[in-house]
Amino acid sequence: MQSVEYSAEISFTELVKKIVRDEIKKEKRDQLEQELGTTWSLDEFRKNCCFNKDREWVKLFIFSRFKDEIVLGKPGGWLKPSKGKGSPYGIYAVEACKWMQENRHLIDWDAKLPRG
Repeated sequence: MQSVEYSAEISFTELVKKIVRDEIKKEKRDQLEQELGTTWSLDEFRKNCCFNKDREWVKLFIFSRFKDEIVLGKPGGWLKPSKGKGSPYGIYAVEACKWMQENRHLIDWDAKLPRG
């Protein structure tokens, strides 16, 4: 009799685990869907993805260096460049985070801005 109860207990436990896993997956999916439209300014991007590097550092060592990959209109592009003074940068947060994670080893994090 105990082995039957034990088996039922394991089945119940497994069922609860499955329900919890499914709910976590659903929550993550819902959160991602909400974040997909999230955009950042240059300052939000540098704080969230670039160790709070200087604005000019980010523009030179990420935006300029990788513009052929990251500018909107390119496959996987996530950056709307500034068109000059008064025109902000626009960054699609989810795509930018994904690209930064995949390409972090290509960025020279120790690079120094030129003096002058």
